[in-house]
Amino acid sequence: MKCPTLLFLALPLAAAFAGLLGCQSNEVTGREQLLLFSDARMVELGQAAYAEMTGPGSPARIVTDPAFIRPLEEVGQAIARAANRPDFAWEFRLIDDPATANAWALPGGKIAFYTGIYPILQDRNGMAIVMGHEVMHALLQHGNERMSQATVGELARVAADAALRDARYRGEILGALGLGAQVGVLLPYSRRHESEADEQGLYLAARAGFDPDAAIGVWERMAALSGERPPEFLSTHPDPRRRIEDMRRWLPRAREIYAQSVRQPNAPLPAVARPR
Repeated sequence: MKCPTLLFLALPLAAAFAGLLGCQSNEVTGREQLLLFSDARMVELGQAAYAEMTGPGSPARIVTDPAFIRPLEEVGQAIARAANRPDFAWEFRLIDDPATANAWALPGGKIAFYTGIYPILQDRNGMAIVMGHEVMHALLQHGNERMSQATVGELARVAADAALRDARYRGEILGALGLGAQVGVLLPYSRRHESEADEQGLYLAARAGFDPDAAIGVWERMAALSGERPPEFLSTHPDPRRRIEDMRRWLPRAREIYAQSVRQPNAPLPAVARPR
């Protein structure tokens, strides 16, 4: 097999070019991020995805019962005030799916929770922990960063494809390149995103006036649902035990923030029966 010299030139050049275009320092974490897309573009994509996933014509069953959506909106608005992003058009929707214990956020302040997560959250303090986590994904521009990484990965794949056009083991090398990018770059960054959202979301919930000590119970109950997990180096999320250990480490600072906040009232969430 001919030595694919062009490959080793093309990949660093593609990465360096992307870095020159979009490398920025995050004002919250101080970490350098590759952000190739504008804020306006990300908000546009977030709005479009939110409409497709939760709007009219989507398969989602949106809950309208005030007993269920009032806590979501009130906790969400308190978190939004603490986030101090008046440029975001905040929206909070609850999807009727007792089998799904999940929540997500899109750029521009578009939030969705599933009813299946209510038994895990238990009360408004627990809801604020997950709300803070999801909101921080948007504030820390993790979606932009993942899209940017994927874009650079595709540039590298195209460059490698061109460089290896006449190589005997082209398919095997391209496959290894894809696996290397997934395990070596995209998955670790995803775990870093989750850890950043865990930590900064905990502080955000505390700043909004919600008791950060609720985090341990939330993540213990979440971990109990996890079942079998792949090795952490092949997972997009940190190991639940490590996650809880990290939470305990961050709690002293979160308690200090909470002590300076205007306390929010706590109350149980309405009961949702989880399917057996």
